[in-house]
Amino acid sequence: MAVVRRQGRLAGPRLLLWLASFWGGLSLADPAPIQLLTFDEPPWVNAQQTQLQGPTIELVKQLFALAGVPYNIEVLPLKRALMMANTRPGTCVFPIERSQERETGLRWISPLVVSRYGFYTAPGQSLNLQTLEDARPYSIASYLGSGVGEYLLNRGFKVVEVSSAKLGPNMLAHKRFDLWVSDTRTAEALNASAGPVLDKPALVFLSTLRGMGCHPDTSNISLELLQTALLQLLRTPQWREKVFSQQL
Repeated sequence: MAVVRRQGRLAGPRLLLWLASFWGGLSLADPAPIQLLTFDEPPWVNAQQTQLQGPTIELVKQLFALAGVPYNIEVLPLKRALMMANTRPGTCVFPIERSQERETGLRWISPLVVSRYGFYTAPGQSLNLQTLEDARPYSIASYLGSGVGEYLLNRGFKVVEVSSAKLGPNMLAHKRFDLWVSDTRTAEALNASAGPVLDKPALVFLSTLRGMGCHPDTSNISLELLQTALLQLLRTPQWREKVFSQQL
């Protein structure tokens, strides 16, 4: 789509939507809603309350409001949400890791989160991990659908998959596996809510962008509006800090 400029600045998303409806026949009054799928991973998405909460939920709400794109949202296990986003047009899942394996199969609204991943040991256990290769002899747990779990599996590590991020720390404490791999902010959030079950990471080994992955046949106009709106939000210090900083 051509970039529309007015008085030297990018036109707002609502003007782009009007132009898109004029050029492409999209109904401005009733654009097709996008089906959003997310999963419980505090602090980014907290699905334990009567309403979805968390900084990524706040960002997505602002993003869709600014773009003027309607949506529905549902909480599902991540593995199922990924399958639906890959098979159903108009469906997106967030916040998921971008990776070589996923990059071409989905279209992206990104970044929503910048995550750092570390290995955690059971309380009182100490492992000398200096590099990623040092973790190769050990069993490593991740949750189903996790991009970092896929990253390790594809590199030949011994990965055990559990059903959700919240199960990992307690299973680690009972020595069901040697290492738990987690977003460092998620580990901090779980410690804050359930008591100190994790020590500091034995090794932080990966930083990655996370975004919203959408079925390739999702409306081009809606996705362009959403990416434009995200870039506008990221120009503000408030949202830039929430996306790129490890402090919430």
